[in-house]
Amino acid sequence: MSFDVFVQRMVQGELATADSDVLRELIAPHVASTDPASDLAQLRFDDGTADLYGFGEPGAGFMVNHVTGRQAWDLVAAIAARADMTLMAPGVPPLIASESTRAHLPDGLGDDAVVVTSGADIIRAFSDA
Repeated sequence: MSFDVFVQRMVQGELATADSDVLRELIAPHVASTDPASDLAQLRFDDGTADLYGFGEPGAGFMVNHVTGRQAWDLVAAIAARADMTLMAPGVPPLIASESTRAHLPDGLGDDAVVVTSGADIIRAFSDA
């Protein structure tokens, strides 16, 4: 999928940060190359690729695009679960890793949020939108 998907942690309706070191550990095995000037990490998986912007401090939020395959979405789902982050994409309801995250979304944003726990769930949510 080539559209931009933003991944951000929210607490009590406000943007918040997660532990970037922990997130980089999850991402690192998949890094094929980096471009520090644009804060880009190109990720490679057995079944595809993805571009991740914000690799330097992913706990402050990041964006993925040009995603192919399911394994990249599995990684995004694992990151979201580990750091209680929300996925946001144009025309798609917010995607959250657990029901408890809903209460931390800004007013009105959590009403339509969809719980996703895997890459397959994310792909299905995109297809349903």
